[in-house]
Amino acid sequence: MGTPSGGAHNSASEAANVVQAQNVHGDVHVHSTVNATNRGVVPRQLPATVRHFINRTVEQDALTTLLNGSGEDHTVLVSTIDGLAGVGKSALVVQWAHQLREQFSDGELYVNLRGFDPVAESVRPAEALTGFLIALGVAPEAIPIAEEAKAAQFRTLVHGRRMLLVLDNARDTEQVLPLLPGSSGCLVVVTSRQRLDGLVARHGAHRLALTTLTRSEGRTLLSNYVGADRLSDEPAAVEALLEHCAGLPLALTLVAVQAAAEPDVTLDDLAADLSDERDRLDTLDAGGKTGIRAVFSWSYRTLSPNAARLFRLLGLPNSPDISSSAAAALDGTNVRRTRRALAELSRAHLLTRRGGDRYVIHDLLRAYARERAHSDDTEDDREAALERLLDHHLYATYTASERLAPDRALPALEYTDTALWRDFPTYEEALAWWDSEYPCVLATIRQASALGMSRAAWLAHVAAYPFKLRGLIDEFHASSTAGLRVAEAQEDDPARARLLFHLGEAHHFLGEFDVGSHYMRQAADLFSALGERWWEALAHNVQGETFLEQELYAEAAASVRRALELADDLKGAPAVLGLALAHLGDFDAAFSYLRYSLDTSGSDGFATGYTLHALGIAHLLAGDTKNAVESLHRAVEHRHHLGQRVGEATSLTALGKAHQARDEFDDARNAWQAALTILEERGHHNVEVVRALLDTIDSHL
Repeated sequence: MGTPSGGAHNSASEAANVVQAQNVHGDVHVHSTVNATNRGVVPRQLPATVRHFINRTVEQDALTTLLNGSGEDHTVLVSTIDGLAGVGKSALVVQWAHQLREQFSDGELYVNLRGFDPVAESVRPAEALTGFLIALGVAPEAIPIAEEAKAAQFRTLVHGRRMLLVLDNARDTEQVLPLLPGSSGCLVVVTSRQRLDGLVARHGAHRLALTTLTRSEGRTLLSNYVGADRLSDEPAAVEALLEHCAGLPLALTLVAVQAAAEPDVTLDDLAADLSDERDRLDTLDAGGKTGIRAVFSWSYRTLSPNAARLFRLLGLPNSPDISSSAAAALDGTNVRRTRRALAELSRAHLLTRRGGDRYVIHDLLRAYARERAHSDDTEDDREAALERLLDHHLYATYTASERLAPDRALPALEYTDTALWRDFPTYEEALAWWDSEYPCVLATIRQASALGMSRAAWLAHVAAYPFKLRGLIDEFHASSTAGLRVAEAQEDDPARARLLFHLGEAHHFLGEFDVGSHYMRQAADLFSALGERWWEALAHNVQGETFLEQELYAEAAASVRRALELADDLKGAPAVLGLALAHLGDFDAAFSYLRYSLDTSGSDGFATGYTLHALGIAHLLAGDTKNAVESLHRAVEHRHHLGQRVGEATSLTALGKAHQARDEFDDARNAWQAALTILEERGHHNVEVVRALLDTIDSHL
């Protein structure tokens, strides 16, 4: 019988070791003088380290911890390091391995499996095994032909050895499995752009997910190339470069190399080249295999058609992240199919999944995806995708607003696509959805407005209540501004009137009362011309609230009376009138209106909270501090339960004043401190007012 490789051996001593088997299961261990000689071979195959490596202390420590536990349970230790293209996986492993190579007394083996090479084919396991066997001293003619036989011979040779195997740039688990040793003593480190869940599940691999660099680490990388002095000369440009490269080591390195090669070009010029997303990939294109486009394309070309299409479409929205349901709307398919594509993109590190069913795409990957969408998809396809996303947010925000404020007057909305409809069975679910989704809703409004999509105006209107409820006033202002712009361009007067009204509210909340009154008067006039008496009344009521803030109490009372003439069932309006009258000293009429408002507010949570607050203020003005504290406590609890955080802070501030009036200074301080915490979280303009109140109370404690 011939040797496993088919080569002829004339040595009688070697012929004595020939074995013939009918069916072989498992490994065949052939002990010969050749194998004994091979034990003396110590391969050192690690590539050179990267010169300007940025220390990844946490990840290196994790690898070292894994190494220190080797051999304890007689299993092969495997670690996988995955991450998006250009994040520095190979550099990390090589750097760490060089530092600890002396601990691998029997050497280290390295192979680039080329799992995502744009030109060359991936390395087949049989090819990698051949290289390993030769490195271990096996003569080429003694290497078997079959992959399984090569793997068995490899496992035999490394049995009992203390070795490191670096399997770089693996495509998938199947490419790696034949290369694993069969016994303890070896540490295998695998890098891949794919998440190799199979190795974790089947071999207990320890997984490290490599993330992008922090600002500090990115700054260090730039400094290593161009010097600290040059960075200190242009700090603003450095910050812009870090922002545009978004922590991706490859992008930062390409910029740094360009800056070092062209010392006469300022960092500000380089930052300007990166400022436009459409030009960013051109600036980071070094040509060949090292440019950003080429590196990203290696991952993109491995995707299934469905995942590739979704990846391209995910480059279109300007939103900071996306949910699976929003992605399904963008893709025009069902959530189940979309989740499969999202999972594939996540495994390929073209997308990152976060908690709460949120997915994030790296800024540079977004630019690449958008570029691919413009080259591979038609304009009609792109516009249709963004229209579907707009409709998704419109329908979902509409139903959330209905759950949050069932008494609010929303426009009739027909569901043209039942696949985009969703329900929120409870108040809490609607509020949780809004809290996670509102940045994307705002981004959609802005983008759709810029593209002239008419429904952007109505999305801005439907989103008004939840923006106000959560005290997101800057976002509320931005949304209303963008919505008004498209309403005016479309000559949609009903939408225009509502968005003028919302801008008036936004400026009122920001303390910009004159500007707010200007918008509110415009809204009232337009509602009057449209014959929308309820909305006209609401505008006069909010104008009354503005007059209250300006301490124009008679004007406030007159404005609210006008509102009640137009709509005598306007919830909350009697409370505004009652508070105005309390400031004017007419307490009998004031408390009559306030109690009536409390009785008729019904399920309008906003109106009930405002009425309880106004009732507390009226009691305080009347000198009844006991009832003032009681009413304001109720207002705080109601607004907290409603999720109206800024309203809660407003009532806490008033509650502190009521406690102060009763010389209850500890209680006053606690109330103001709680208010300050909320306002600081929101960046609210009343922060300094509450701080000043806390300063006054400290003198009494």
